Parts: sequence; C-alpha cells; structure tokens
Amino acid sequence: MVSLVAVGDVEFSGMYLGRYENKKELPPLLEPEMRRHAEAAGSKLILDWLGEADVAFANLETTLAENKPYYHPRPTTYRFRADPTNAEGLKNLGIDVVSLANNHVFDYGDSAFIETLKALDDAGVRHVGAGVDLEEALTPAILDVDGQRLAFIGFATVFPVTGVASPERAGVAAIRNKIIYEFESARLPTDLRPGYAALPKIYESPMEQDVQRMKDRIRRAKEESDLLIVSVHWGREYEDTPSEGQRKLGHEMIDAGADMVIGHHPHTAQSIEIYKGKYIFYSLGNFTMQVEWDIARCETYLNEAFMVKADLEGGEVSGVEILPTRTDRTGFPMISEDFPNVIKHLNDTSSPLNAKIGQRGRTAYVKPKRCDEPIK
Repeated sequence: MVSLVAVGDVEFSGMYLGRYENKKELPPLLEPEMRRHAEAAGSKLILDWLGEADVAFANLETTLAENKPYYHPRPTTYRFRADPTNAEGLKNLGIDVVSLANNHVFDYGDSAFIETLKALDDAGVRHVGAGVDLEEALTPAILDVDGQRLAFIGFATVFPVTGVASPERAGVAAIRNKIIYEFESARLPTDLRPGYAALPKIYESPMEQDVQRMKDRIRRAKEESDLLIVSVHWGREYEDTPSEGQRKLGHEMIDAGADMVIGHHPHTAQSIEIYKGKYIFYSLGNFTMQVEWDIARCETYLNEAFMVKADLEGGEVSGVEILPTRTDRTGFPMISEDFPNVIKHLNDTSSPLNAKIGQRGRTAYVKPKRCDEPIK
C-alpha cells in the first residue's frame, strides 16, 4: 500500500509589494521556519504526515529565484519570489511533486521561471503543469513507488495572460475560459446603491480545444500509469463551494481517466465530491501563505484548509483521511483549533456531492455518502 499526502497552496516568500526586495533583510527559509512553527503551535502531526508519506504533493505558488533585477516582472500588486534554496527545503519536508500550473509562477517573467525549474530539478522535486514549451507543460511526472506507477499532471483555468504555454514559448498548461455574465435586470449595475441591481450570475465556459487537449493528455497519462492524479488551479477566491464550471470540468477529468482530482486557488477549503467512485477535492485551501494578514479575508472558514492522506492499493484509492489546518499570522500552517466545526462545515457542503465526512480524533475520514458501515 502506498500513502499519498496532498496539500494546497504553498507560498512562503512574503515577497510582495516590494517587501524584502532591494533590502538587506532576507525572507524566511521554509524548512526551519516550518519546523519551528509546528513545534510552537503543537502541530507536529502536519510534518509527520508529510515526512511519513510515500509521495507528497503541493501546489507551489511562488517562483524560486535569486534576488536580482528582473526586467519583466508581472504587473500586479502581489509578486511572489522565494530563495531557490527553498527547493531543497521542500524536499526535506517530504514534498516530492509540485504543480506549477498557477497564476504566480511567472510573476518575475521567463528568466525567474527557468530558475525555478532548475532549483526544483537540482533538489529532486518533480514538477508538472508548466514548462519551457507546451509539450513540457503537458508532460506528466511518473513515479514508481512500491510496485505502483503513479502519474501526476497539472492544468490551470486561472493563469497569467502572458504565461500560457505554446509550442514556441514557456508557460502553464492552460484551460482558457470564456466568462459569461447573466444579469437578472435589464439595467447594468452601474449604480452601487443597495437594491439597485442584483449581482450577475457568472458562468465559465472552457474553450473546447483546450478541454479536448486536456482529455487527450489525461488518457495518455492514464495509459502509462496505475493511478493518475490530476492537479488543477481553478475556481473563485474565498468561495467555499465549487462553481458549476469546476464540477463539470472535474467530471470530465474523471471520465477521461483521472483517479483523483486535487484543486487549488480559492484560498479556502471547498467541498469534496465522490464521482463514479473517484475523489474530487475542489480546493485544499492555503497550506502556507505569507501574504500579509488581512482580517477581511480570514472570517469564518475563509482561512480554513485541509491536508489529504490517501491510501493507494492495486491502482485504487482504498481510503481517504483529511487533517483540517489553517494558517496563522506567520503564514505557516497549524492544526485548526476549530476542527470539529470545520469538519461539520465540510460535511454539510460535501454531502450533496455524495461525500460523507466524519470526525475521527484530530482527523476525519471521507467515504461515499451511501457507505454507512462502521469505521474501523
């Protein structure tokens, strides 16, 4: 049996709005700070899950590049960059595979992205979802673990416009969306007075050519593996339930051959679905996120996250356990002190999606809703 652990968004640079840039102060290093914080917060179980897993996966939402001038930084408020030595820290914590299919991996342009690839390669951390060209971005990472062949592949529906991979340029494996706004009133909400006009419904319509390419790559990756994990950067920030577009795309991934879908980007925990016996984790939330504390974003459940531990046996997922976490003011994770309510909230939002979640000590099990046999 193989143990797979997955975590959500990993950003540990604190590098944004010019912080640390052109200054003598150095940003914190991931591994020693994570270990120190886990001890102080009584959350060593987080490190145990990572360190004891046969394979651990994360969404790496930062570049790993030197402190030097970059001539094409991404024009945005938040630009993430951590020291390249942190790639070794990721490996030492137990993380084996990362997805780079997200909207921050090109924050400092192509040159910093290439540095990120080199840092990960040098540390022995596999990466998916982005590359020097489209073919590399779509290439799965395949690991042979205890007689099982595991494949990881990554996609993003949220990405930098200038960072879409093509046959000629570096970028992420993008699934481009057309966004459709549906207004209940014939009058557009140009006046912000209460009651003037309802907010529009938002629909995502992925481009068919990108969806077909996604399905083709999933089928090919499944043919090369016993079990396929698909990572996807999608959804809307700070919403705790998946959109119709997420669910449709997640189902298409499973139908094409994915055995598990791991989502990220909303920065909070979203529902879990069991579809045709396969697990879709729509968003694991923030595992580590050192963007300055913003209390408006950290109201009830907006700062919640969870780790996933899956037992893999004979090319199947034989059991799933989750550990509720949250980031505190340091940006590092701790076991959520409100985990009974978090588990209840997750169960309430996941129950309509055929997933039953129940507390078991400091963790929780996840099973199909129809399975009511006692938990051993």
